[in-house]
Amino acid sequence: MNRTQGTSIRRTLGTACMMLALLATPLLSRAETSMQQVEGLWAYTGLTSSGGKSMPLTGIFLFKDGSFIQQAVFNGEPYFKQSAMAHSGPYSAIEGGVHLVAEQTLSLSPANPLSSNGVTEHDLAVTRDDDGLTLVFGSGTVQTLRRIGDAADAKIVALEHGMLALVDEHFLVVSGDDSYAVTGYGRYRQQGDRYFIEVIRWAETDGAETISARDAVISATYDGKTLRLPGGRVLKASGGA
Repeated sequence: MNRTQGTSIRRTLGTACMMLALLATPLLSRAETSMQQVEGLWAYTGLTSSGGKSMPLTGIFLFKDGSFIQQAVFNGEPYFKQSAMAHSGPYSAIEGGVHLVAEQTLSLSPANPLSSNGVTEHDLAVTRDDDGLTLVFGSGTVQTLRRIGDAADAKIVALEHGMLALVDEHFLVVSGDDSYAVTGYGRYRQQGDRYFIEVIRWAETDGAETISARDAVISATYDGKTLRLPGGRVLKASGGA
């Protein structure tokens, strides 16, 4: 190979690399934008199934620094007969949306106290309109939410089987496996290690019976290592942190 040929090849490779970089930049930018769009604390405003059925619900969704927590109870009376769902885990950017890895995929109801599907993964298309967020799942399910906080002060604790979050004056917990589940959220006030949670939605089960609560006050303690809830339920932070 003579010098002229070598120079030509280097120029061609350099041009190709530059073109790939230019093509990749918009993709990275769109991915970064999707992460920015979802970040915050969100309240549900609606859910439409893949079959087009409206399924009113009350719930919350937190996206913060690559971790998410979701809990919701479907609306209806009597309240204690309604189903609940909860998820938690990491998320990452994809083009036009986010990829969720739900390490907890929990469904609770009186008829079927606990369904735990283990780890599930979901690609969500994201659309943000001011304080409104629309999430479209690959299945066709559409969830709509309203931003209620920027989550700038969020403290997220990894539990052995889930997550705990203190964010924008809200207390969120999702923890469970195939033997139990504790899920819920509400506004809280703190006195030392004690938390008084004004429950908005709560559902838990020991695998045999489901207990639901709303418009109630739950007293819990968290010392940085262990979350203790009414009824003797103890949830430990992962690694004791």
